[in-house]
Amino acid sequence: MTLSNPATEIYYSSIDEMDDGAVARYEGLLLSSQHRFSQHYTFLANYTDSYCLSDYDFGAALAGSTNSQIFNRHADWGPCISDARSLFNASLVATSSWNSGNKFLTALLSNWELAPLFQARTGQPLTLTTGTDNSRTDLGNDRPNQVMANYSATNPICSTSKICVQYINPAAFTPNPIGTYGDLGRNAVRGPGFFGFDLSLDRNFKITERFSLQVRADAFNIMNHTNFVGGFAPAGQPAGATYGTVSTALNSSTFGQITGAYDPRIFQFAMKLFF
Repeated sequence: MTLSNPATEIYYSSIDEMDDGAVARYEGLLLSSQHRFSQHYTFLANYTDSYCLSDYDFGAALAGSTNSQIFNRHADWGPCISDARSLFNASLVATSSWNSGNKFLTALLSNWELAPLFQARTGQPLTLTTGTDNSRTDLGNDRPNQVMANYSATNPICSTSKICVQYINPAAFTPNPIGTYGDLGRNAVRGPGFFGFDLSLDRNFKITERFSLQVRADAFNIMNHTNFVGGFAPAGQPAGATYGTVSTALNSSTFGQITGAYDPRIFQFAMKLFF
């Protein structure tokens, strides 16, 4: 797409944080391009390439420790729990224009507003644990040894719940031996990515000087793409919403299984009277 009068912005940031409990480092590159409203459309797209590293996962003031070794925080140096390496967003708002000798068609087909929204991001980090205190540290965060380079499941079929996909291959890991620490890093495994495509269409009809009618249709996840839940569900979900997360304890019978997915395709239609 050729953009007339585009505005392109590039940002780079690097942040180091340190306190009495943890160390974190973030670096990110943000590319943004936009076309302000002219020629009946406006366009905005941005891409973020970033990484966040830390030696601790913050989980609120009363959360338990996520470290795996006593007096050795650096052993847990790895991706932050919120780290998403690549994020892409794009939105478009376009207004239809129809000029012909037929006044009825011109009035009917003009001024419709189409607004697609596209989102894509890489998966959330997952920390795999042995599920038992083989290191005898009483921390409960032992990690297993990785014995296969590819940890993806060879067969995604499972049947322990209504939504069930075998995402991680249990054979790729073994428990850390008694009195030792596992060699798998903290947050070393990536969960499933996210792909979203929403679309809305609306039009305002002028009835009188005082009254106007808006008709609109919205489609969420219009491609009905299945987005599985990774290590945690994002904030801002409706009250009562629950999402099964990936089972990450090696000693669990459901280890490596995905048991939750976000909403399927949803259509919504509405009419509003303005006066």
